[in-house]
Amino acid sequence: MKRIILLIACNLFLLEINAQNQHGCIADEHHKKQMQNDPEFKKNQEALEIFTQEFIKNGSVAKSPAAAPYIIPVVFHVIHTGGSGNISDAQIIDQIQILNKEFPRQQADTVLTPAAFKSAAASFSVEFRLATKDPNGNCTNGINRIYNSLANCSVDEDDPKSLSYWPSNKYLNIWLVQSMHYAGQTGCAGGGYATFPGGAATLDGINIRGDLISNIGTAATNSSWGNFKGRYLIHELGHWFNLRHIWGDANCGNDLVADTPPHVNSNSGCPAFPRNPNNSCGGGPNGEMYTDYMDYTNGPCLNMFTAGQVARMTACINGAASGRNNLWSASNLLATGTADTYVYPVLCTAVPEVLPFGAIVACAGDSVKFTDYSYGGNSSSRTWNFFGSPSSSLTDSIVKVKYNFPGVYNIALTKTYLSSSKTTTFNNKVYVLDSATSTHTMPYSESFENAATFVNEWTAINKNYDVPDWQNVSSTFYTGANCVSIANHNSMAPSTDDLISPAFDLSATASNTLTFRLHFATRATTNSDKLDVSVSNNCGLTWFSIYSKTGTTLRTVTSNINGANVPTPASTEWREEKINIDDTHLSTKTRFRFSFTSGGGNNIFIDDININGISTVGIKEISVLASVKLFPNPANDVLNLNYTLKNKTAVQIEMTDVLGRIHYSQTIENSNEGENKITFNTYNLTNGVYFIRMKQNGAVIYSSKFIKQGS
Repeated sequence: MKRIILLIACNLFLLEINAQNQHGCIADEHHKKQMQNDPEFKKNQEALEIFTQEFIKNGSVAKSPAAAPYIIPVVFHVIHTGGSGNISDAQIIDQIQILNKEFPRQQADTVLTPAAFKSAAASFSVEFRLATKDPNGNCTNGINRIYNSLANCSVDEDDPKSLSYWPSNKYLNIWLVQSMHYAGQTGCAGGGYATFPGGAATLDGINIRGDLISNIGTAATNSSWGNFKGRYLIHELGHWFNLRHIWGDANCGNDLVADTPPHVNSNSGCPAFPRNPNNSCGGGPNGEMYTDYMDYTNGPCLNMFTAGQVARMTACINGAASGRNNLWSASNLLATGTADTYVYPVLCTAVPEVLPFGAIVACAGDSVKFTDYSYGGNSSSRTWNFFGSPSSSLTDSIVKVKYNFPGVYNIALTKTYLSSSKTTTFNNKVYVLDSATSTHTMPYSESFENAATFVNEWTAINKNYDVPDWQNVSSTFYTGANCVSIANHNSMAPSTDDLISPAFDLSATASNTLTFRLHFATRATTNSDKLDVSVSNNCGLTWFSIYSKTGTTLRTVTSNINGANVPTPASTEWREEKINIDDTHLSTKTRFRFSFTSGGGNNIFIDDININGISTVGIKEISVLASVKLFPNPANDVLNLNYTLKNKTAVQIEMTDVLGRIHYSQTIENSNEGENKITFNTYNLTNGVYFIRMKQNGAVIYSSKFIKQGS
């Protein structure tokens, strides 16, 4: 028998990271961190442990199977990016049915419990019911669906909880995601975790992968994890009810339960009986209780709680920590629509939702198709609002809308059922780009000095509709007084923000290059922030990646910076990135897209975007120029231009500022075959951006920007 203690502080710091954690549960690690870092949580846990021991000592243990169960109102928040991650209502309802069979120990496979353990097995008289009233008293099916990229491996595992939350003293919140990353670990191997009672209310509940829910749908086809038969959630609910892992999270640890035999460590797979008989922890001949829900064995093997565990769970649900005892109160059951006589589902008006999910990029003159994808209720009619844009219908389930003019457009959908209606407005749903042939020609330079130019010509798309996105800022810069930035520090990740350039006519240029100045710092070497640059030759219908850097490859600062980073203007940590552009991607309306995906790192800054190319107009042979070098850049007093010609020919050299004013012009009638050198005196030039161009027969054969800075 294991020694029962009154205060958990004695043993709960003796946790070890289990290298064979195939479940991916980190509830114990969360518990340890909270006990160390959150005094209020520690205080609440210690008070709950005292209450638990007194509750058990006084004989106030489990309800009899015949007694009315503790009813727990439940809400599922499905965080998804579409497809299979947006699991069905049927899969969630099946999971509820599994819970309501297995906690009272009414499932068919209890016959598989080894005879030696059956006397210890006990039922927990609890029933889980999907809420039929939301926190505002409105009709619901207890399932919220939220389209958001945090569904995929969020950098902070708690971030998805901020997207949808109902008061945790009234509802059991269960957040479903598509994949899960744990802080301090690499990869996305997490399965789920629960909070212990006593912590922050807004985080209270369970995070779990959607394909570990229930015994059907994506859970049945989840070959990489194996089918847990809906029992992964039972394991996590054990933690939510204040149970520890059966091995006490240490070699021969203490799980604070008297009737669970000592375990050396966790078990995996489905062992044969007896498992580890007479182990080194003082276990008996029956070995370790590998069929207990709080072990790490697989779904078909798990099928029991012990009477001691049920006693702890019963104490938890009667305790005040995190409002567990309010969940099943008569007043709360009425407020959440889960009181007897409970009917599910109720006749609600559907929640308006639209396909495609997320923001849409189109071109002026394009038609966009929208599909009514509403969920969670019924509908007798619908009404679309496209705010003046011509549409094929305002009532059909599938409609086409023509966007004739550039701009950013909202849409709205109203669903009506009986005398009730719900309207959702999808703000900034459609970004329409100008489809006309561009008036921008080469060379092009943008230092973001004019805020109006940024707003009118560049398109910033906030795909997750969160706070940080591309902004024109004056807090730092490489040249001038402004740049563009995303305040990525402490942002929820991953989320992607796009910055789309105006269109450029590159149809008559060759050997095009895109250069820009970049400043980015990581906060930790494990950060996975990514910058991708892509090009489109058809007004953004398709994009081709021409540059991609991630994490430490992306960063321009060698050391990590934890505080919100704002770099020193024009410092050497601003790195110039140069991209050669394949001529096959060019057209009269070529656009570039800067896509930044947050990954836990710091702020990102971009300045001095330049596009250069060689004009092909009127040139039969442009290969006369073999090589060219312009240095130093930035320049102080002197600028050198070294160029090599394949043939002796006349060339014109020209220096202009960003306004096109000529500061130097010379025609060299007999530039020599081979290497030629020119030195410019730049001492009297005003600090700023300038261009050097070489022409042959009136056509530009070389163009490059240089920066004049003070001596």
